[in-house]
Amino acid sequence: MTTFNDQDAVLFANAAFYRAVESLNGDLLEEILARHEPVRVVHPGWPLISGRANVKASWERIFDNAGVMQFTIVDPEAHLDGDFAWVTCTEKLTSVQSGRVVEGLVATTNLFRRENGDWRIAHHHGSPVM
Repeated sequence: MTTFNDQDAVLFANAAFYRAVESLNGDLLEEILARHEPVRVVHPGWPLISGRANVKASWERIFDNAGVMQFTIVDPEAHLDGDFAWVTCTEKLTSVQSGRVVEGLVATTNLFRRENGDWRIAHHHGSPVM
C-alpha cells in the first residue's frame, strides 16, 4: 500500500496549480491560492506582484488574453521545510494568444504554505529560458 506523504501532497498541489491555470478560470485558481498573506507572483517578464487580490487579477488578465494554455511540467522536485515547501520545475508552455500559437520554456519555482492541513500556493516565480 502506498502512503501519501507530504512530498507527494506538495507535488499534487503543484499539479493542481497547473490544472487551475490551464482551466483559464480565476475562481478555480483562487481555490488553491494561499489564504494568508504574503501571496506573490512573478510572471515571465513582469515585475513582482504582491497581494492575493492583485495576484488573482494578474492571472485573470493573462486568462483574458489566452485562448489556450497547456503545460508539460518537466523534472518537478519538491523540497519541504516545516509548513513551507517549494517545487522547482521547467514548464513547457503552449498557449494561443491573439490567434497565434506561442511555445516557450519557463524555469519555475512555486512556493507552498501549509494552511489548515492543505498545501496552498503562496508564490509563483517564472523566468523565461532563452
